[in-house]
Amino acid sequence: MATIKTRVTLLKELLALKEVIDTGQIQIAANKNGIKHSNMSKLISDLETRLNATLLQRTPMGSLPTNATPEIYSAIETICNALNKIEQTTPEGELTGYISVMIAEGLVGSYILRELSRFYALYPKIRLDLLTNRQQNLSHIEVALVDSNSNYQIPGRTLFRLRTPAYFFTTQEYLDTHGVPRDMDDMLENFDLCMYQSYLNMPECSFIAKRARKLNTTTDSVGLIFRLIRDGDGIGLLPAWTVQQPPKLVRVPNIDFEYEHRMIAACSPKLIDTPKIRAFIRFLDDFCKKHNIPIERVY
Repeated sequence: MATIKTRVTLLKELLALKEVIDTGQIQIAANKNGIKHSNMSKLISDLETRLNATLLQRTPMGSLPTNATPEIYSAIETICNALNKIEQTTPEGELTGYISVMIAEGLVGSYILRELSRFYALYPKIRLDLLTNRQQNLSHIEVALVDSNSNYQIPGRTLFRLRTPAYFFTTQEYLDTHGVPRDMDDMLENFDLCMYQSYLNMPECSFIAKRARKLNTTTDSVGLIFRLIRDGDGIGLLPAWTVQQPPKLVRVPNIDFEYEHRMIAACSPKLIDTPKIRAFIRFLDDFCKKHNIPIERVY
């Protein structure tokens, strides 16, 4: 007898098959949906085992449907059309209610707060209760976006992770005035540094605090570090996607160093599938795509 759990698993496998057929490659389908290649491949393999049929022919050029696939694909399209119809039963503009959102201070948080007008334009009847206070009790938070290495106790289920390499950035004007560091040793010895304190607390970055001769500014606000660097006060370690934002910063040459900046988005499990929460999650997802922030979807 089929259970809800087995049917949900089957649905995931069927949707994975459709994505691979539509894109032509498992890797592309995996990237599009923010999951690992191995996980996408396993979904297809599990479906083939379940149906006792070979559904895809793997070739160097991609994955091609076999003769057993067209009828199944047609059924999947019917399911997708039904799901789309269900999602559209409540017009997006008619969504109402409050959402309590914790957004940690920082570059991502600052940009999200700045673009919330787009969310309000799409969903004028939803009101967001925005919290940024580090001392806030988070037990009632419905959605949270925070650094993964923070000490926040985030209730709920992880929706996605942001994993972005961080490099040393500055302005071209600063390099024109002060010159270009020859290497890491030269930068630590002779150049002005502005550093986010959370980075300095990481083992990978602790040597900077020990060796930098001109560590002029340290702060727990990555947004402030960004503004200082943008204004020409020195060099700082920032997530790579910031170079895409105007005014553009430049990566410091000759510095062979990379740190991975990690954030997580989490949601109350009781509300994760409600229309208003799904709407806000779509907003976060679109925000990440717009700003080229790589995301790894978990839910």
